Amino acid sequence: VTKTTMTLIKCISLTALLSGAGTARADSTDNVSSRLQVHVPQSLFRPEGYDHREALFGVPPYGGAIAQSVYYADSDLCDPTVDTRKGYPIRSKDSTGKMEPWPSPLILMVDRGGCSFVQKVRNAQKAGAAGAIIADNTCLCSDKDCVSANGQAVCQPAEPIMADDGSGGDISIPSFLMFKVDADQVKAELKANQMVQIEMQWALPSPDDRVEYDLWTTPSDPVSKDFQKNFKAVAQALGSHAYFTPHMYVYDGIKSNCQGFDGENMCFNLCTNNGRY
Repeated sequence: VTKTTMTLIKCISLTALLSGAGTARADSTDNVSSRLQVHVPQSLFRPEGYDHREALFGVPPYGGAIAQSVYYADSDLCDPTVDTRKGYPIRSKDSTGKMEPWPSPLILMVDRGGCSFVQKVRNAQKAGAAGAIIADNTCLCSDKDCVSANGQAVCQPAEPIMADDGSGGDISIPSFLMFKVDADQVKAELKANQMVQIEMQWALPSPDDRVEYDLWTTPSDPVSKDFQKNFKAVAQALGSHAYFTPHMYVYDGIKSNCQGFDGENMCFNLCTNNGRY
C-alpha cells in the first residue's frame, strides 16, 4: 500500500467521522444497530452504507468501529488449517517463493456454505482477522436483479440468520453477512488485485434516564425461567425507569434435528421457519 493510498484512507475515514455520515445508529434503515461501509474504492462507497446482517455471536466493539483492508480468502474457510498465503489481492512473494500471508489486522471475506457461520468466523479469528464478512452465495428471491444477473434456478425465500451453532462462546471478533449482489462487487475488486477498505461500525443506544438491560435465553432454559419469576417484582417496580429487551438464541434447526425429511417442524413452538431455526 502506497503512502498516498494510506493518506486517502485516513482522509476518507476522518471526513466520514466529522460529517457523521459514517455513524451507526440504532434506528438505521436496515433495522440493525450497526453499519457496513466501503470507503475504498470510492466507486463502491454508498452514503447509506450496505445492507447486512449481524452475527448472533462474537463481541462487537459497541460505540466503536473497525476499518481495515479486506482480503478475500477465496475459500469457505471450513478447514481449521487456514492457508493464509492464498486469496486476493495477490501479495508479493517471500524468500521461499510463497505469497506473503494476509497482513494483520485485516477484515477477512469468506464464502458462505460448507459449514456453520461460527466455524468460519472461528477460523478467521485464528488467522488473525479483526472482523469477518461472510459473502452470501445465493440470491434472495425478492432481489429480482440478483436472480436475473446470476441466472440462478434456486434462490432463498428468507433472509439468512447468522445463528450460533451452540459453540460460539470462544468467538471474540465481530462478523457480518453481506448479501450476494453486494459481496460479488467487493470480490470482483479484490480478484482484480485492487485494494478494498471496509468499515464495520456499531451504535450505542441513545442515552436517557433509563437503565437498559437484556436477557439472552432459550425457551427450554430452566435457569432463565427461575430468574424471570423471581425478578418479576423488581422489573415491575422499576417501571418506566428501565428498558428490558429479551433475546432468544437462534440455532441451526437442521443440525438439531428439528426439521424432518419432509420439512415438517419436529420441535413445534421451540422453532420457527418449519424447524429451520
